[in-house]
Amino acid sequence: MGNVVRKLGAAEGNGLRQALVAAGFTLGEAPHAHFAAKGPGVSITFYCSGKLLVQGKGAEDFAATFLAEPDTGAGAGGTSGTDDALDEPIIGTDESGKGDYFGPLVVAAVLVRPEDVAVLRTLGVRDSKSMGDAEALRVAEEITAGYGDRVAVVVVPPARYNELHGKFGDNLNRLLAWGHARAIEDVLEKHECGRALSDKFGSERLIRDALMEKGKGLRLEQRVRAEAHPAVAAASIVARARFLRDLGRLGRAAGEKLPKGAGAPVDVAARRIYRTGGLDALRGIAKLHFRTTEKARG
Repeated sequence: MGNVVRKLGAAEGNGLRQALVAAGFTLGEAPHAHFAAKGPGVSITFYCSGKLLVQGKGAEDFAATFLAEPDTGAGAGGTSGTDDALDEPIIGTDESGKGDYFGPLVVAAVLVRPEDVAVLRTLGVRDSKSMGDAEALRVAEEITAGYGDRVAVVVVPPARYNELHGKFGDNLNRLLAWGHARAIEDVLEKHECGRALSDKFGSERLIRDALMEKGKGLRLEQRVRAEAHPAVAAASIVARARFLRDLGRLGRAAGEKLPKGAGAPVDVAARRIYRTGGLDALRGIAKLHFRTTEKARG
């Protein structure tokens, strides 16, 4: 039984409520609270005092998905966000598809050297969440073409994702760490590098424990909003582009346009697919631990 406690402002609490509704959580009331909610493995209460309490075995996964880490102005290991002069090579990693019911989980790693920064800026590299789909696809092609085997992509198709999610004890952070570690190792197979950076989604130890021989001596850092760093931004674009391509391919194979994210359009599509092909039809295109699956079967 895990607990996560955060202090949220009114706007943050309202934003969280909207995100939970979109993700299919069941909302309700609780004494002295703005709202309560239940989802896979967690119960959430946002009190009028501004205290947010998340309880259950999925508390840490929930925090990684829906909550930003408290911003102390420093990343893991006490390194501030200004420590980005990039006077040495660095591997940036990021993932896409974590919050999407349909489609794969994709983790990308990009090795960036100091002389690459100006080129990446010229390409328009920035956090992929600020890009439209067409731009992300275009820029990802340019990154992949320009940096070759300094780019690694780990794709976990939905069927494999469902298998691994159970294998890792239904712990999304452990699955994410495995994907980040594999992407880092794929780059290190081709190039030497002493430092890696990812967005903060859980304990840094999770990635470090998942690294194999080549990655054991790596200086590994996780940072809140790491997508501001050019290496992580490049990885976020590559990961998102691959997610979009695979989502489209899965939809064509299923004869159904698969919406991104989670929410009402996703619920409608999931219910239609379930009625046609049952759970087996969803298993190959969706992440079954989402509450969307229960709603589709209901």
